[in-house]
Amino acid sequence: MNLRVFQDQWESFSNALRARRDVETAGIILAERLQGGGVLLARHFVLIPDDGYKIRRIDQIRIDPIALNRLIRRARDEGLSIITTHTHPNTNQAWFSTADDDGDSRLMPSFLVQTPGPHGSIVIAGTSGLAVGRVWSEPGAKADLRISVVGRKLRVHSVNTHGPADTRWFDRQQLALGDAGQTVLRDLHVAVVGLGGTGSVSFAQLAHLGVGRITAVDGDLIEDCNVSRIIGSSSRDAGITYKVDAAARYAETLGLGTRVRTLRGRLGREVYVAAIEDCDIILSCVDRHAPRAILNRLAYSKAIPIIDMGSAFRVDVSGRVVAGAGRVVLVGPGYRCLGCWGHIDPHRLRIEALSEADRARETADGYIDGADVAQPSVVAFNTMIAGAAVVEFLRLVTGFAGADDPPERLSFDFEAGTVQRNRLAGGRPCAICCVGIATEERS
Repeated sequence: MNLRVFQDQWESFSNALRARRDVETAGIILAERLQGGGVLLARHFVLIPDDGYKIRRIDQIRIDPIALNRLIRRARDEGLSIITTHTHPNTNQAWFSTADDDGDSRLMPSFLVQTPGPHGSIVIAGTSGLAVGRVWSEPGAKADLRISVVGRKLRVHSVNTHGPADTRWFDRQQLALGDAGQTVLRDLHVAVVGLGGTGSVSFAQLAHLGVGRITAVDGDLIEDCNVSRIIGSSSRDAGITYKVDAAARYAETLGLGTRVRTLRGRLGREVYVAAIEDCDIILSCVDRHAPRAILNRLAYSKAIPIIDMGSAFRVDVSGRVVAGAGRVVLVGPGYRCLGCWGHIDPHRLRIEALSEADRARETADGYIDGADVAQPSVVAFNTMIAGAAVVEFLRLVTGFAGADDPPERLSFDFEAGTVQRNRLAGGRPCAICCVGIATEERS
């Protein structure tokens, strides 16, 4: 089970809880249950008021039942999960004490009677801010609660649920990422949306890195022209194998333990957006504006970092590149959105929403030009873009290679052979990427 929180919310709440070093301090997190029930998204943070404690010492607290019932009323009314949170002052490590066990054994069954679970508890170390959590879906059914803090980095407080990675396969990689970095990779669930040129290369790199779980989303069969640029495909796949199935086969052949879920369909049509809400990070490798716009909103509404990538170029009759560009953009909490960068075109969104008949009529009338024209694509350029995107993924989740100052956007000029870091100068975030974050509530 995973609790996902916005970094700004978590830091404000954690700092307020840890302000007192002489006594334990408690609070409540109310969380939305996302698709599938495996992920909780923190929506409301409430500090227990000073008069809400029956006992409050440096090594023990007990919350007044009347105050607690008042604070969790919203959970009952809105069907939210309840996560009790408290500190252990002056400690660097977080753990559950015997007193915590005793308190949860009485409190969690009571919550489960009042409103459906899961419900849980968190302990935060007063000095370091490290946290540990656990959760109950029914009385006696306790599980670890992984806490993902999402901002310009993805910080995970967890017990690795997949076990240690086999060092035989990742020994050289761990020299760069460290044991902790490899453990984080094994614990992640990553979605790759679009398994074409950049998507297949990105997927292959994630599988080689030892990512624990990958969800692959694409509704297309492999065509003859795809084989030269889709990693893991062969000429025998043309016309009969879905791109997502070729990716799953590739990961299985590696034998590195990556679990793959395949979703055959287009995001927002055959594949519901909710189907990927449980992913920790999404790699956007789509070539249409509609799924890109869907992912752009998802990044901020559900606190999921998204790495968007794309490439396009033109060649002359001799095969010389006369114009070519690629990009990698980080999207999500702490970053500006694709709309701010100008990578979502309202005109193209309108075209993509048309029925086939309406599109054909507008094309015949001259209102649409080149919307469905095939674009050049070469595996070498796709690999360059996908490789840069996966490096940014590593920066985001492991702290690898300059994570303290990550680029917000990388732009590639294929003709000149250059890459540049971009930042948006000035301007206010738009209505999408300045989505309101619930502030700390006090009662």
